[in-house]
Amino acid sequence: MDLERRTWLRGIWETLKEILLQKLLTYNLRSSPLLLPNHLASLNVIVTGATSGIGLHTARELAMAGAHVVMACRNVNAANEIAHQWRSEVHEYGRTLNVEVMELDLLSLSSVRQFAIEWDQHSKPLHILINNAGILRMGERQQFSKDGIEQHFQVNHVAPALLTLLLLPSMLKAATWRVVSVNSVAHHWGVVESKSWNSRIEEHKFSGTKAYGSSKLVHLMFTKALARNLFEQGCISVQCIAVHPGIVTSNLVPGVKKKAFWMLDPSEGARSVLYCATSDGVVDSLDKGFAYYSSNCKPAKVSPLADKMEVCLEIWEETLNILGLDVYYLSHIKS
Repeated sequence: MDLERRTWLRGIWETLKEILLQKLLTYNLRSSPLLLPNHLASLNVIVTGATSGIGLHTARELAMAGAHVVMACRNVNAANEIAHQWRSEVHEYGRTLNVEVMELDLLSLSSVRQFAIEWDQHSKPLHILINNAGILRMGERQQFSKDGIEQHFQVNHVAPALLTLLLLPSMLKAATWRVVSVNSVAHHWGVVESKSWNSRIEEHKFSGTKAYGSSKLVHLMFTKALARNLFEQGCISVQCIAVHPGIVTSNLVPGVKKKAFWMLDPSEGARSVLYCATSDGVVDSLDKGFAYYSSNCKPAKVSPLADKMEVCLEIWEETLNILGLDVYYLSHIKS
């Protein structure tokens, strides 16, 4: 049996387990509040894709807990309306929320660079970065961004990788900081083929589902390599966590909004993301600065491909190459 077939079979098995067990495994979390009011006061947090789904609920809970939350979104008008609604909700209780909206379009690497420039002008440390935004284009033809990168790989990996790298100087100003990447069980049926990031595939061979899983896999591997590289350079504060929030009903897939009985709603999906962003318990699970969590707020197993650090480091180098960054980028930051 070839590697690709074994990968797909494993991915199907992992997905079936999630479908059958996620409601049961997360049942005890339903009545457990993760955040307390003002628990996160003085922390600066950036959440990408914060106008809907998991990102919206994640940003709201963090803001309600007192954090300075930046909603990094493509649709700034929608984000401003949401932020206004949140402020109105707490105003009658004599509270104020520190919520800010900044434009970020992950389909444009120039937008990512501009966002980083504008954030740097704040002259503030960044304590938590939550790479939540993502796309899944099922049943559609292969599409490329204006940067020449296949859209799944750009939005789910290359753009958040660039954002993370550009914001690292700001994060290193904080005593403790954390990068949380919202991943997916789909990474188990992803494959490592860097040529597919920016090369056209024959139409009958392209699968949006496969591209999605592969983009999630390589971003998980990039996150793991980032943690390892920082750790080996003596950065003891590194905390890079990838989290699978469960199979959640959201607008990730256009036109698919009906919730099956076994699916989690976005607020339930946000629980594991919030846990990974704020819990001190996550630190105990870090291996050289990296951890992977599932929807039940517990450590989980990554794809066997992501267990191979040498392959993760290859993904690291390929990512920096496509971004036009020096392979020793981290050394330049730390110096």
